[in-house]
Amino acid sequence: MIFKNSFDNLSEEEIKEVSSYFDGYDYKSSGHTFLANYIWRNTHKISWEIIGDYLCVSALSDSDVEPKEYVMSFPCTKTGEYDQKKFCETITKAREIFREKGQELRIGLIPGHLVHYLKECYCGEVMIEHERDDDDYIYLREDLEFLKGRKLHNKKNHLNYFLKNYEFTYEEATPEMVPEILEYIYYKNEYKLGETPEEWKEILEQENEAVKELLKFVGKGLLTGIIRIDGEIVAVTIGEFARSTDKETVIVHVEKADDRIRGLYQAINNEFVKRLPPETKYVNREEDMGLENLRQSKLGYKPYEMGEKYSARFLR
Repeated sequence: MIFKNSFDNLSEEEIKEVSSYFDGYDYKSSGHTFLANYIWRNTHKISWEIIGDYLCVSALSDSDVEPKEYVMSFPCTKTGEYDQKKFCETITKAREIFREKGQELRIGLIPGHLVHYLKECYCGEVMIEHERDDDDYIYLREDLEFLKGRKLHNKKNHLNYFLKNYEFTYEEATPEMVPEILEYIYYKNEYKLGETPEEWKEILEQENEAVKELLKFVGKGLLTGIIRIDGEIVAVTIGEFARSTDKETVIVHVEKADDRIRGLYQAINNEFVKRLPPETKYVNREEDMGLENLRQSKLGYKPYEMGEKYSARFLR
C-alpha cells in the first residue's frame, strides 16, 4: 500500500468521511465512488489518505509492467470546488509519499474536464495522455428506456425479438439470492474465457472477487436486476447511484447475460433502466477496456457523451 489507510474495517464515521469526498463533485467517472474502490480493494491493494483538502486514493496498476506500479486517482474534493494552490500542494505531498515508497507518482482516472488543474500546476513538467480504453460510456436514460429513432433501431429489433419469443421474469436481487447470483457470474466468466485472450484470465478472476464483494451490498442500496427463463438466471445487472446525495446518474458495474439468446442483453438493460427513479437522467455503463466486441456494443447504444479519462506522468 502507498497511503496510510485501507478500505478494510472502516468505522461508520470513516465511511461517511470518505464518501463525502466522492459525493463532493460530479466526476462523471465510474471509478469515483466509495463502492467502486471498496470492491477492488484486495485485488488492487487500494489505500487512501486525506492530504490537505483532498482525498487521495492509490491502487495497483493493471499494467503488465513488472514490478507492478501504483497509480493515484485524481484527488477528490468534498466542497465541490478545487483551489488551485491547495490542489498543487496536495499533489506535491503525494509525490513525496510515492518517492518514500520507491515509486514516481503516476496519476490515473483523470476526468477530462479536470485535466486543466494539473496543467496549470505543472505546465511543461507533466505528460498527459488520453486513455481511450478507460473512457466511460454515458447515456441518456430515456434513450436506453425507449430506444427511439433510427440510431437505436437495431437494438430495438433485438429487444422486440426477445420479448416476442421468450417467456421470462424480472426481479430485483435479495440477500437470499446472492449464492445463486454468484454461481451464475462464475459460470459466465468461465464460459467467457473461451472468447477472450489468455491475458484476460487474471482480469476475469479479479472480477469474480469484485462481484463477490459487491454482492455484500444487496439489500443495502445496491441497484440490481435479474432475468430468469424457466426459473434459471440468464442475466444479471448490478449498479449504484454515482453519488449518494442524488439519483441523477446511475453507474452499471456489472452486466452479464447469455449471449446465445438473441436480445437478452438488450432486455436486461431495458428492464433495469425503465425501473430507475424518474429523477435519473444519465446511465454510466463504464469503459470497454479495449475489447473490440464490447466497444462496438457500447457504441451501438449511441452514448450521449464519453466520460474521457486521462493519465499523467511527471517529466522531472
